[in-house]
Amino acid sequence: MPLTFDDRGLLPPGIHDATFAEIEAKFARFQKSDHRIKLFEKLKAYLTELAKTGWQCDVIIDGSFVMPPVDEPNDIDIILVRPADWDMFQELRPFEYNVVSRKFTRREYQLDVLPAIAGSEAERQYRDFFQGIRIDRCEEFGLPAGSKKGLVRLVT
Repeated sequence: MPLTFDDRGLLPPGIHDATFAEIEAKFARFQKSDHRIKLFEKLKAYLTELAKTGWQCDVIIDGSFVMPPVDEPNDIDIILVRPADWDMFQELRPFEYNVVSRKFTRREYQLDVLPAIAGSEAERQYRDFFQGIRIDRCEEFGLPAGSKKGLVRLVT
């Protein structure tokens, strides 16, 4: 089902599946500047590195990047959902560590990556948190405090 926005210009609350091409078409457009396009290129580079790990993870994109009314989001927030049977104690190779390191992903890709295990309390908390719209954004767009928006899960 294609991504559709509500009367606020936002995705309705919930998780919405989208392909890479759909994400690009909806969120990586010129708005006042090419900032969104540049962020999308960083996301693309990150996903290329993530694919090299061979991990089967869900990538949930959230934050102001999935809010079209925001012309220049600071970054892209990602919840990286690992399988429920993920071994938290396995040793990671450097390139694997880099795709989950908040410091590295922030510096290299302008991404805030929050790893979580599928079905965990952390995953639930991240989803709940990122569906909320920050109070300054609510004020900026005339939305009531506590407003919610949708998140986007990348599907291949």
